[in-house]
Amino acid sequence: MRRILVITIILGATISIYAQSPVRFNVQLDPQFAWLNSDDNAVKPNGSIFHMQVGLQMDYYFAENYAFALGVGINNLGGNLLYADSIEFSSKGETLLVEPGQSVKMNLQYIDIPIGLKLKTEELGYATFFLQLGFNPMININAKASTDDGGMDKEDIRESIHLFNLGYHAGIGVEYQLGGSTALVGGLRWSAGLTDVSDNDRSNVKTNAVTIHIGVLF
Repeated sequence: MRRILVITIILGATISIYAQSPVRFNVQLDPQFAWLNSDDNAVKPNGSIFHMQVGLQMDYYFAENYAFALGVGINNLGGNLLYADSIEFSSKGETLLVEPGQSVKMNLQYIDIPIGLKLKTEELGYATFFLQLGFNPMININAKASTDDGGMDKEDIRESIHLFNLGYHAGIGVEYQLGGSTALVGGLRWSAGLTDVSDNDRSNVKTNAVTIHIGVLF
């Protein structure tokens, strides 16, 4: 995570040297609470998990207070699900059976490519407020699962997780100018999945997250 953050900061700073207005770059390190839900009555949410999300966002202003936002980052999602019935996961060619009544903790890691629209207010003192809406196309790169009884302990379940996930996000925030084109960014963002992350046709599991946005704008 530290290496990813350092590389992202260096990349953002380097690009911003050559970027011409109306392009700005936002390097972000965001604390995030994530959980899973399902439309199957036999699969219940059973708690959230805490992770960090790191990324780089480019804002392209096509008007003074309106911008297209495009980003890339590592998004850590997941949560705990309580299964009333037995369920199977695939791990490296083997089948892992979870007995009824067990809670499964899933940690899902994605390459996240958020795209959306950013709307800003006029500057008030040193602060500018914004609203951002958009979609989150994601590619799964890691998936681990553990159970309460120890039958599964950080098992690799990528074979049971769809490669592609699509979600949406909505957030509010503030940019506080430090001088020149540099600003501190803070905010709150809600995101939810539109597609099923699991290959289990019955459960229809979707991601959810509340993120505290912390970043530096160049």
